[in-house]
Amino acid sequence: MNNIKRYTYVIVGSFLFALSVNVFLIPASIYNGGMTGIAQLLRDAFVSTFNLKLNFDIAGMLSMALNIPIFIFAWSRLSKKFVQLSLLSIITQTIALTLIPIPEKPIVADVFIAIVLAGVLGSFGSSLTFRAKGSSGGLDVIGFYRSQNNKGSIGSIYLVINSVIYIICMVVYDLQTALYSLVYSYIFSFGLDKFHEHNLEASVMVFTKNKEIKSLVISEIVRGVTHWEGFGAYTGTSLDVFVTIVAQSEIADIKRLIKKHDPKAFIIVTKNLKVDGGFEKRLI
Repeated sequence: MNNIKRYTYVIVGSFLFALSVNVFLIPASIYNGGMTGIAQLLRDAFVSTFNLKLNFDIAGMLSMALNIPIFIFAWSRLSKKFVQLSLLSIITQTIALTLIPIPEKPIVADVFIAIVLAGVLGSFGSSLTFRAKGSSGGLDVIGFYRSQNNKGSIGSIYLVINSVIYIICMVVYDLQTALYSLVYSYIFSFGLDKFHEHNLEASVMVFTKNKEIKSLVISEIVRGVTHWEGFGAYTGTSLDVFVTIVAQSEIADIKRLIKKHDPKAFIIVTKNLKVDGGFEKRLI
């Protein structure tokens, strides 16, 4: 994926996420998880404490402020491209959350339908950002850092922070608000798992005369390879044959790598596998 396509995916994906929040979540008084949820709670606190009368939502700007120390931390520790794309996502979200008008009355009267629409639209938008090898900032950046440094799963951090957010919703507002927000969080996570290609595996089998390609797959794609020697039945020509399991979002990268070093290589791709065992799932 070239840079223009990456930037387009990040901008469009971040806009769709912000659209789902402003058009469906906020009118239904539903709260997000993660940094966006914290920003929503802080917005309510500021508006209530200082009796602010605003014609725009400040949650986006608060989310940006919360992300600044995270990006300062990440800049020297993670891939510059990943941090740049994630920063672009946060900037786009901030602008969109601030400028997209919030309906005075919910567009959808049924709260459950509203959270389903928000979950599907928001998770699809976030999946575009992940597909571009960026993130939505906040806990995603922390999660990527932990996964890169073998510091364990981000799941426990998500669980603690989101639990605190929903407990505050229950105490400050009511149980129904907290439960609906929890349901939204589940729908969003479920949708992201379905849309995000890094959660889908594919098998790639390669037949090539270049014996170096398998080593390049290991070093550049960072995937394991099973290799054996083969021969063309008709010509008797010696071939290097190998198979590897990758995320579907990595298919274009591995095909580009193979074709660069052997334009005549024969590649078989089998999608939608179910892999058990040591396959490493990655955030991006």
